[in-house]
Amino acid sequence: MKITKPLLFVLTMCISIVGFPQDASLIAPEGFDKPNANNPQGEVMEIMYPSKTVGIDRKANIYLPPNYSPNKAYPVLYLLHGIGGDEREWLDQGTPEVIMDNLYAENKAKPMIIVIPNGRAMKNDRAEGNFFAEDKNSGICNL
Repeated sequence: MKITKPLLFVLTMCISIVGFPQDASLIAPEGFDKPNANNPQGEVMEIMYPSKTVGIDRKANIYLPPNYSPNKAYPVLYLLHGIGGDEREWLDQGTPEVIMDNLYAENKAKPMIIVIPNGRAMKNDRAEGNFFAEDKNSGICNL
């Protein structure tokens, strides 16, 4: 009997789901991304910075943790968008600032600065046209 590729794929998926279920402790708790007025809140700022690579000023968003002090050193996380996104993607489609505020309130994360740039380092960095074109993909290498 000949087993077709689709049947083999379905069988493999069923075995992996039943045999290797996701650990429930790895699932985010209910409300992890919901604002809590009792939590200290960080600040999100849109900045412009001069890009020597591209030759123009570019936008990025910066999240500063609650009680941020410019006199203290912080780790930095660069939070990149997916294809078709830009420096607003995470803020418009997700809530990284709320998630981090909640983690800080529960002492589950160390304060950090989060930089949310546009990953296409090119003069026209808008998500338009064919995302897979060579000129569009080369922009990520310049970031």
